[in-house]
Amino acid sequence: MRKKIIVSIAVLLALAAGAYLGRGLWAGRPASGGAAANKKCETIYTCAMHPQIIRHHPGNCPICGMPLVKKVIPAAGMGNVSGMPGGTGAQPSAAAQGMGNISSVALDPRERMLANVATSEVREETLSQEMDTVGTIAVDEQNIRKIAARYAGRIERLDVNVTGQYVRKGQELFTIYSPEMVATQNEYLIAKASEKRLSSSDFKEVASGTEGVLKAARTRMKLWGLTDAQIARLDKTGQVSDSVSVFSPVSGTVTNISARQGDYVSEGTEVFTVSDLSRVWMEADIYEYQLSKAGIGSRVEVTTDAWPGKIFYGRVSFMDPSVNPQTRTIRVRADLNSLGLLKPDMFVTAKIFSTPVRGVVVPSSAVLYTGNGNVAWVETRPGVFTMRNVTVGIQSGDNFQILAGLKPGEQVVTQGGFLIDSEAQLRESAQGMANMPGMNMSGAGQGKAQSPPAQKKQTMPGMNM
Repeated sequence: MRKKIIVSIAVLLALAAGAYLGRGLWAGRPASGGAAANKKCETIYTCAMHPQIIRHHPGNCPICGMPLVKKVIPAAGMGNVSGMPGGTGAQPSAAAQGMGNISSVALDPRERMLANVATSEVREETLSQEMDTVGTIAVDEQNIRKIAARYAGRIERLDVNVTGQYVRKGQELFTIYSPEMVATQNEYLIAKASEKRLSSSDFKEVASGTEGVLKAARTRMKLWGLTDAQIARLDKTGQVSDSVSVFSPVSGTVTNISARQGDYVSEGTEVFTVSDLSRVWMEADIYEYQLSKAGIGSRVEVTTDAWPGKIFYGRVSFMDPSVNPQTRTIRVRADLNSLGLLKPDMFVTAKIFSTPVRGVVVPSSAVLYTGNGNVAWVETRPGVFTMRNVTVGIQSGDNFQILAGLKPGEQVVTQGGFLIDSEAQLRESAQGMANMPGMNMSGAGQGKAQSPPAQKKQTMPGMNM
């Protein structure tokens, strides 16, 4: 009997020792079919404004005080799981692969609708930059005409005596008395009579000489500004006019009157200045960094508050060869067809367009600015969005030229891109926190901050702490 009791005690001791030795192995091994084996995801709570804040229980953000947002992510050590937000079912997450960031995000239709995600096709178009500036209207110097006296005399009458008056080509401007013109008319009439009298002479040399004098007198009168009608009237009447009328050679606005009735003028004295304001100049300043955006021939659109809704079109005809050292600007001049509506010294608003270029174009809302460059989110598969680094060229209105990173025909996110980017950062932060040494991302007590180790109290001699 005693022997049986000793054997029983020995068996119990062996079983206890075996259980003790196998405790470490079985403690970390979940039971088959248990909850731990099926746990492929976990719930966390994070702040939309501060994704580095991660908790495993509801609450408020300790930084901004906003309520934490509930998120379901793959469990630590697991890849993205099919059916979970951000999971594809085929590839593990970028963080699980050790890439250091999550470059793809998957959204189901409900999440896509809540995030208000919209896409647009990348296209190839012609676009140009535009510069907004303020300019002033100036008289086109090529359309300014000076009307001067062609011979000495006295102004008998001014038919146009008000600055700003509009004159038509051929309109009478003033009347001048000139002894030289009277003498030339008399010479012409005498030569004409002599030619008629000697035309039947037997001496051909005499007849040809008279004809030469007549021709010279006629040429002199034309050079002095007499019209064919005035010479024809002299031929018809045979009477010398003491005063000769001077007519405008162009149509335009009188911008200056240099002589008045009764003034004596010599040959070359300026009397009128007439400017054609149907074509004017627009002068504006652009900054030196905008120099590459404008050039000779660039298209210009001008608007003014004086004529709401009306656009005046022109082309850049001149760019100042030097930079203003005080303002660091360059003077640009454009020729405009003003239709007589734009006046000198009027302020206008101008848009200068650069030379059109053809390239890959996306809406400006598709490009997100980051600390390391520009990115765009591309829908590579239905519901799957991949981040791309892009190189941006010129901007035209609401469009950007893309030099590298995108191809025509791809679908790029134009609305909701910031939310997708935030979602990627949240998942990246959660994955990084899960893989940090010393972080308990699963099991009991999750979400509780670890308290720092207690420090020993130090006492100094004579101090009672």
